[in-house]
Amino acid sequence: MDRFSVTITPRFYETDALGHINNAAIAAWFEVARIRFLESLGENRPETASDWVLANIHIDFLLETFYGSPVEALITGVEVGNSSLTVSCDMMQNGRVTVRGRAVLVHRDPLAKRSTPVPEDLRRQVAAYRA
Repeated sequence: MDRFSVTITPRFYETDALGHINNAAIAAWFEVARIRFLESLGENRPETASDWVLANIHIDFLLETFYGSPVEALITGVEVGNSSLTVSCDMMQNGRVTVRGRAVLVHRDPLAKRSTPVPEDLRRQVAAYRA
């Protein structure tokens, strides 16, 4: 599988008083990248969207990200646990990594409201993914 990326077009209202993209907007962009990545694997369909919950997110702001230039959200790694996926992502603008993040998603049974093992077909797809 090829590297997965999503292009984000910064919107003016996502800027803060200092003129760069607000940190909350960056967190939302990471969510867009994770969801699109899961969709590319056949996950996050309407009937399975509630099967994943965000357990943890870590974001390192390396450089400022600005309005006016597209941002590429590039999935750089995926690790499968028993009932979780850890998804790593870099945000790049004008050829430079501006933000690096990692999120842990837990697979759960929406009716029982408890974690469940990651499905085997998804494990195989992630194993085939090359960051």
